[in-house]
Amino acid sequence: MSSNKSPTDASNNNSSPAASAAIDFLTLTRSLKTTKRTGWVISGVTNPESIADHMYRMSLMAMIASFSNEALDTNRCIKLALIHDLAEAKVGDITPHCGVSEEDKYKLELGTMEQIQAMLGPLLGGDEIIELWKEYEDGSSTEAKLLKDLDKIEMILQAQEYEAEGSAERSLEQFFTSTEGKWRTEIGRAWAQEIVSRRKKNSDNDNRE
Repeated sequence: MSSNKSPTDASNNNSSPAASAAIDFLTLTRSLKTTKRTGWVISGVTNPESIADHMYRMSLMAMIASFSNEALDTNRCIKLALIHDLAEAKVGDITPHCGVSEEDKYKLELGTMEQIQAMLGPLLGGDEIIELWKEYEDGSSTEAKLLKDLDKIEMILQAQEYEAEGSAERSLEQFFTSTEGKWRTEIGRAWAQEIVSRRKKNSDNDNRE
């Protein structure tokens, strides 16, 4: 007797474990697209950016910043940017205002990264991903130090843009004061100075109107 099953039916019944793990992981990361950044929500920003919005522009920052210094590994910089907030897909965007200690925050995020490592396995880069996340958290490489700066740079650039648009109900001054003087790299210092300069110029122009 001949079978009525098509090759497509057979492939559907024999789903690849790697494909299943990949789609499980990508489904988990959907929340990065839908979760709004906590700091902006608390500040009453209209239509605030998502975690993924922040990660994407930070990845662009990592790419162009690495081009300016031959000592930096561009691929590593981009990977660190894509991974640095990955744990927030499950634990959310925990800020100092959330009442969670740095130690507890790290444990929560590490737990999520270990789950992602197990989910992806070595074949899909699970081991590399958790090691890159730890490298970022520890600031243990030149690239990680740059990415620590770019995390703050993206935040104050976004704050400056929200101010210019009049999108916030409350003052965003805290985002600037919390990062002032905390730059680890020359790129961080230079980019921060440019953003602060533009912010001051916008403020001066508003005061003259």
